[in-house]
Amino acid sequence: MLPLMKTIFLVERKNLKFRSILSVLVLFIIGSFVYLENSQFRELEPATASEVVALNSALAQFRNVDATDPEVASPLYRNLISQSSELANRTLGLVMEDDDTYIQGAIELTKVRDEAYTMEGFQDVAEFIPTHRQNQLDQALFTSIQSQNAPLLVDNSNFPTYIILLLLVLGYGWYLLVGILTSDILLDEEDHKSVVNGYPFTMASKLSAKILSYLIFVFALLIFTFAITITAASIIYDINLTYPVAIFNGYYFTIDVWQYIGLAFLYFICLSLVAISFSIILNYYFKNLYIVIFVHFFFFFLMQLLPAAGKWLWFLPFNYLNFSTVIDGQAAEMAGSRMITLNTGFFVLFITICLLFLFIYWQFYRRQIKHSKTANTRGGAA
Repeated sequence: MLPLMKTIFLVERKNLKFRSILSVLVLFIIGSFVYLENSQFRELEPATASEVVALNSALAQFRNVDATDPEVASPLYRNLISQSSELANRTLGLVMEDDDTYIQGAIELTKVRDEAYTMEGFQDVAEFIPTHRQNQLDQALFTSIQSQNAPLLVDNSNFPTYIILLLLVLGYGWYLLVGILTSDILLDEEDHKSVVNGYPFTMASKLSAKILSYLIFVFALLIFTFAITITAASIIYDINLTYPVAIFNGYYFTIDVWQYIGLAFLYFICLSLVAISFSIILNYYFKNLYIVIFVHFFFFFLMQLLPAAGKWLWFLPFNYLNFSTVIDGQAAEMAGSRMITLNTGFFVLFITICLLFLFIYWQFYRRQIKHSKTANTRGGAA
């Protein structure tokens, strides 16, 4: 099998598709640093200023209301006034460069906001208030920063923020990237029949060699991307692997940056295996590259097209193909189901991988037996 894998590698290394994928990743690595330095991604000053403007817009819906009159002012209006007060403490903390004031104001603000989501009339001002999911993430993050006595990251020129940006973007596109890469995993044999059929291997052996070759290439791309970006970020910024990152896994809490990186790496491996095995099955039934790519895209965006389906079909893999939306709770929020968690994602993807590879084994093993019986029958007839 090793000679066959070597031949596959020699043939595929000149494939424009592989070079294009590698070029995209290199551009992504360079572009992510450029974007971070020229954007306001997760910077506290513009984010706080934006919240002040939004909250003032929400308060404008209650013109000519006396907040001290319980017969006139609604509980929601009084809640918005309290939010304004805590938001002012956050702004004061930034102006005075007092981390404790900002963090305490941020924690109190999340508590006050948490009461507003169930109040009558909230839907009228919902567009001006962060979602309950975002509020819970903020509460977990700032509470953890306070308890760990971690520094407040005001600007985005730091290691944790870069890692969050990196995995946010990569998490959105990794499944599709691998899906496109492996979209002709079996179809390209039609262009190299003389080379591939030149070895006395069974169809199952050829398939195993092809799967292993693509797995090695995909894992190499994954390791290359993580190693280069983390090393470069460590050189450009001061490395900090213990800073808290807020995530969702049935409830909201924080983990260290190094744990966040490890979870992402393992999740991307699962997504890669799903994409490769799914491509093999699609190649087997559809002998058309564009149909295979279309099905991959449709499968990936099915969650966005039919978000309500996730409430009842949370156990299907299409809910878990986007790492970024799963780990921050966005997928659970869209589907309206708290069953869509990171742990569930790992479990569902693992079961999906097992089922897909069992189907591949059964399908090609049965085909190999049928081919052998046909060959033996012809040999006996001769």
